[in-house]
Amino acid sequence: MKIRFIALIFLLFFAYYEVMKFLDKNKNDLSSENIRTLVELKSGDIIFRKEANILSDMFSNIDNSPYSHIGIVLKVDEKTLIYHMEADEQSDDLKIQSVLDFTKNAKKIAVYRVKNSFEEENLKKILEDYEKSKIKFDYYFMLDNDTLYCTEFINEIYFKLFNENLYTYLFDFQGFQGISINSILKNTNLEKRYELQF
Repeated sequence: MKIRFIALIFLLFFAYYEVMKFLDKNKNDLSSENIRTLVELKSGDIIFRKEANILSDMFSNIDNSPYSHIGIVLKVDEKTLIYHMEADEQSDDLKIQSVLDFTKNAKKIAVYRVKNSFEEENLKKILEDYEKSKIKFDYYFMLDNDTLYCTEFINEIYFKLFNENLYTYLFDFQGFQGISINSILKNTNLEKRYELQF
């Protein structure tokens, strides 16, 4: 009886150790499979991200937003892809990434879903057109040129799908008007699915 009790304690300790080891190893692993176990991502879902760096802090401080970047989900066959506009050391054009790549440096993410229905094929066509156009990132953050920054890009997609803006107001930044993350978060046609912090 005593040996069984000791064996049971050992097995429980081993199981606890393995679970903790898995959680520690995967605490920043936001693979598409891990996210799917929480809430199934769908085409058209809008994903927000906040990273732990100065640039992300700077963008989130604009209009006091909890996030600094935004993308949109497209399901293609078995793949879940995130389309977003971002300039990095490799390129300054449209990014098409896996969920893991989009979220690998995130300390916080949130997923919102559009309440209005739309044809998924329309979204796919819109995103394919942007991909073919080789659209560039807008370093000047202007609304009246032929380049796009992240929130402007998502707003344009929404406008093409629903013939209305996703943003609820234009944020005034030193005389320039722009689309802030918060102006999108306040849209009542978006439903918050979940938020994760790491």
